[in-house]
Amino acid sequence: MPERAAFIATLEAESEVFDAFVGVLEAEAAALNAGDVDALVTLAQSKSEKVAVLSRLSESRRAFLRSAGFSPDRLGMSEWLVAHGGDDGPRLSTLWSALLDRAVRAQQLNEANGALIESRLRFNQAAVASLQTAARQTSFYGPDGTTRLSSGKGRDLGSA
Repeated sequence: MPERAAFIATLEAESEVFDAFVGVLEAEAAALNAGDVDALVTLAQSKSEKVAVLSRLSESRRAFLRSAGFSPDRLGMSEWLVAHGGDDGPRLSTLWSALLDRAVRAQQLNEANGALIESRLRFNQAAVASLQTAARQTSFYGPDGTTRLSSGKGRDLGSA
């Protein structure tokens, strides 16, 4: 029974960390929409930490299921709940179901955030390209006082 109790504690911890992870992804979405780069830097570290913990907890769950003779996936977890849920089976089934729902929500948020990041990146790259093009076509006054377009080649204005 101690293994079962440890397994249930791990499952509960995984659920709690998933809650926090979804919160980080929601905060990341808000920061992306607000253009808050400082918040994004902080959130990236928190996101990485949560992913590492979730990975460890998930592997622990899979290892337990394998050692108990079940497949280390959703089906195996469902079968374990039917076979070993006991008196708290309904609570554990609800916990498992909520964990799966959070995983789906996290995936959706992560994909939406990735699309937003990609969109912002394309916009910034286009803006930089536009500025670089404009800088290459800047007008300069020649020695005779007339303007001429710079090709972007030649000597640097800061040098003698």
